[in-house]
Amino acid sequence: KTFQGHSSYVYCVAFSPDGTTVVSGSDDDTLKLWSVSGGECLKTLQGHRRYVGSVAFSPDGTTVVSGSDDNTLNLWGAASENQ
Repeated sequence: KTFQGHSSYVYCVAFSPDGTTVVSGSDDDTLKLWSVSGGECLKTLQGHRRYVGSVAFSPDGTTVVSGSDDNTLNLWGAASENQ
């Protein structure tokens, strides 16, 4: 399966604890949540000013943390709303 939607390099990915969702971080300054079964983008997260170089889910899968070249860490809700 191929996940397509970022407009630049993808630097990092992580599976949710239950294995149903993947999060990706990119040089386009966004994170995307993807459905593993369907391959569609569930949510796009914007807020970093530079590339996203690291991502991880919380143990309960409700939160994603991202690290960016803008010298920040962001916490995001991981609820899969289509955006």
